[in-house]
Amino acid sequence: MRTRLLLLLCMAGLFLACGANPSSEDYEQVVVQNRVARDMEMRDKESVLPPGRREAFQGLNFYEVDPAYRYTVPLRRFETPDTVMIPESTGDLRPQQRVGEVTVPLPEGPEKLVVFRGEGDTPRGRLWIPFADSTNRHATYRGGRYVDLMSTDSDSVVVDFNRSYNPTCAYNPDFACPLPPPQNRVAVPVPAGEKQPSFGG
Repeated sequence: MRTRLLLLLCMAGLFLACGANPSSEDYEQVVVQNRVARDMEMRDKESVLPPGRREAFQGLNFYEVDPAYRYTVPLRRFETPDTVMIPESTGDLRPQQRVGEVTVPLPEGPEKLVVFRGEGDTPRGRLWIPFADSTNRHATYRGGRYVDLMSTDSDSVVVDFNRSYNPTCAYNPDFACPLPPPQNRVAVPVPAGEKQPSFGG
C-alpha cells in the first residue's frame, strides 16, 4: 500500500511541478489521484489520526476539482525576508519566514496573500500559504487551510487551491498547527480543495 501511495503522490507532484499546462481532463485526473492517495494515507494505522478517531474516520471530503482555482502568478519577493512568530492552535508560537506575496485573482476580486517558508526548510524548500476564508467552520476546517506553492521556470508560482489541505490538528487536536495570519484572511469563499473530514459515531 505504501509503495502505491508514494507512486501516486510522486506522479501527481511531478506532473504539476514540471510547469506543464495540462488539459482540464488530465489536470483533474492528477488532482483526484493525489486526493485518493491522501485519503489512503490517512486510513493507514500509522497516520496522524489517534486510535479512537481512526475507528470513526469516514474519509476525506473535497470540493469538485475546478481549474478556475489554479493560478500561475508572480511571486513578489521581499527584499529582506523577515521571520515572524505565528500563533499555533495550541496557543504557542512558531517562527516562519515571510518571503514575499502573491495576488490571486479570485472570482470576487484579487486577494493579496503572504507567502511563508518554515524556519526548518532550506532556502529552496517549501513555500506555502496558510489562509482562511468564509467557508471555514461550516464547510471547511474552522482553523483555515494550507496550500503549498509550486515553482515555475520563471519568477512565478502556481497557487492551486484545488490542492489546499487541512492542517494536521483538524485530524488530531494534539498537534500544534500554525494559524493563518490576519493578512491571509479573506472575506470571500474559496470553494476548492479539502473540506472538513467525516467522523462517525
